[in-house]
Amino acid sequence: MASHLFGEIKGPVFSLLLILCLIIPVLLLFRGSSGGPMPQHLSASLILGQLISFGLSYGVWIVAFVGFLAVWEKRRSLKDILSSVGFRREGLGKSVFWSLLILIPTGLVFGLVMVLFSNLLGPTSMTQASNPSGGSPPTWYIYYLIIYAFFPVAVFEEAFGRGYILDRLMPQHPSSIRKALPAIMLSSVLFTLFHVPSYILLYSFSPMWAIALLIGNVLPNSIFLAISYVRSRTRNVGGPIVAHFLMDSLPYVLLLI
Repeated sequence: MASHLFGEIKGPVFSLLLILCLIIPVLLLFRGSSGGPMPQHLSASLILGQLISFGLSYGVWIVAFVGFLAVWEKRRSLKDILSSVGFRREGLGKSVFWSLLILIPTGLVFGLVMVLFSNLLGPTSMTQASNPSGGSPPTWYIYYLIIYAFFPVAVFEEAFGRGYILDRLMPQHPSSIRKALPAIMLSSVLFTLFHVPSYILLYSFSPMWAIALLIGNVLPNSIFLAISYVRSRTRNVGGPIVAHFLMDSLPYVLLLI
């Protein structure tokens, strides 16, 4: 029965556990190495440090995920690997259309949830979460966070969450939201659990804020993105990537205004 409803579930579960097991010690190392205020001006050593931090965080995820696809699914070329997780030309326009259409209610939900949480738990700062050392972030760092929100965050997370987990949980890729609902909900729960280590270990959210954001932000947004992926009927992650990037980068864009 589980195979009929969710397809080959062992692949997504295995990949999730593999990546989480790899990233937890790396996040501990990365968190422990940060300290002091963020420099206001760029330098060669600072750029090198940012590249190293990128490699220690998402670089590990990307390498593990690509290696998993090559070994588990026997994908023998980079083109085959990318196509298998939704990077394709066919259906890009339709995918973007449905994702942007669904982005409107997603943005409203996110805004209302953030206001509610701020009233209940007190204010938090997305920038402070990304810069645990404290202090006001320099302008160059805000631009860096905007770029980072696109790649690797939106690109990798949509390839993993929608292009792989959700895609593999739908054995017949139904266009009906009702038929796809079990896969949508399960993939969204797995995608939410995937964020737990970084929210607690890297971004240093308090336990209450971490729980609130996971349940009130990541989970519903994941459901919306999954619905847009299914509704577009394209198996293309271009649209979810655009929507994910817009949602994640908006707080940083507002800091520049």
